Amino acid sequence: MNQILSHSIRKPTVITISATDPLGMSGVHADLRALASMGVHGLCCITATTAQNQAGFFKVNSVSDEAFESQLDALMGHVECDVIKIGLLANANQVKILIDHPILKNKKIVLDPVLAASSGTIEAHESRVLAILTLLPFIDILTPNLDEAKSILGASTKNSENPNTPRIALSLLELGVQSVLLKGGHGLQPSTDYYCDSAIQFYLNHDVYQHNYNRGTGCAMASLISASLALGGSRADAVVMAKMQMQSGWTSPFSISDKTGTLDFKRWISPSELNVKQTRENDANSETLQQSDVQPVQLPLQLPNVFKYFDEMQLTFPRCESPLGLYPIFDRAEWLSRLLPLGIKVAQLRVKDLQGDALKQEIKLAVEIARQFNCQLFINDYWQLAIECGAYGVHLGQEDIDEADLKVISQNGLRLGLSSHCYYEVARAKTINPSYIAFGPVYETQTKEMPWIPQGPVGLAYWRAHLLGMPMVAIGGIHAERFNGVKATGVDSIAMITAITQADSPEETVRYFMDEFGR
Repeated sequence: MNQILSHSIRKPTVITISATDPLGMSGVHADLRALASMGVHGLCCITATTAQNQAGFFKVNSVSDEAFESQLDALMGHVECDVIKIGLLANANQVKILIDHPILKNKKIVLDPVLAASSGTIEAHESRVLAILTLLPFIDILTPNLDEAKSILGASTKNSENPNTPRIALSLLELGVQSVLLKGGHGLQPSTDYYCDSAIQFYLNHDVYQHNYNRGTGCAMASLISASLALGGSRADAVVMAKMQMQSGWTSPFSISDKTGTLDFKRWISPSELNVKQTRENDANSETLQQSDVQPVQLPLQLPNVFKYFDEMQLTFPRCESPLGLYPIFDRAEWLSRLLPLGIKVAQLRVKDLQGDALKQEIKLAVEIARQFNCQLFINDYWQLAIECGAYGVHLGQEDIDEADLKVISQNGLRLGLSSHCYYEVARAKTINPSYIAFGPVYETQTKEMPWIPQGPVGLAYWRAHLLGMPMVAIGGIHAERFNGVKATGVDSIAMITAITQADSPEETVRYFMDEFGR
């Protein structure tokens, strides 16, 4: 008997606007493969047919203006589109039609300005490059390689001869785009890219495996970024997610002959796809998750290196001498005097309302108390005072990394903990190789306003799988009823503030949580 489904789940969608490739390695073919690997549905609008192969790029046969615009019209109003990815625009007229078309309104847009191809040079007609300049103010992420960046800057009033990679990227930013991912080696290695927007700038790379099957990699990268945006990632998260997926492609290329081939991507695994048992009585996102409900997960994807300064890749911080376990966070040293006698082995002093000598004396007192009870004490934020007072370690938020001198912290032998909340932040934290990474928020928290959606136990288990080998602390909104569900994810430590300090009996609460950790 036939059954009629009463509803369906809408997939995220991306429209790719680009050209065909007779070998199926680049253009819309690469775009659709990349989008599908992320679980995103790809729609397309063809700008041209091309004559190209491994030997070269021979001819671009643009579709008529009418054919181009009619495709846009067909897509308009009949599909819910999350992101538009633009590749090869064959002429200036296509740029003008696209700018004037309502399909661009209220969309995130990624532009891969195809002015050169790996199989040979595409003639960069001046009128087409000038037209692309008018498109830039509509663009969320621009993804040129170095040659394409110089062509765009050369057509503008900006200096295109500056060899400094950050300067080139920032010059592109000044042309009106929201962010830039400058692709390609830049004197480092082929996998190193540079990202910048108005707030953050960083390099990112991953391991590259030696093979020649690299057709369509630029198209794929821009499409993976588009897919990541469609999945809800921020711009910085999107380029990190795309880099992860690109690495999966480098590990599994395919060929169609002994002369040509491209990357074959592994299926992207999202937090919701973890092997977590779901029952009516025990929802995986509930606060009653049990140890047996979370199974070990082997993710096929690795986080890329994300670094603002090159010496961050050479940093390393020692691990803590004893397991972290329960990780209480206190705002005054008197809490340490009161609760450390119970056997707490790690704690954090997080003072937000003292300055000057009063702050220094509070930190000094806390360090002395922690030393008396052999507790591994981390000082939140104030890394200079932590060094001066002889603290065991320092805990920094992502906003503090650029201000703190990580090399000095390392040279003074302090342990380092880093807070992280998303793909970009976790990737950068892991690159720095701290003593532990704190991840959250697991739940909504009362102690700090956060723009991030709470991850829940499933999201926490996802990041535990990504960070195998790195000590991990769960943070954010964790109280007694949620404790076992968080512990079931396999994290090394659970940070708690109000669950202890606002308890009727902080002493009994600490004893309970320590017993639950088995130490």
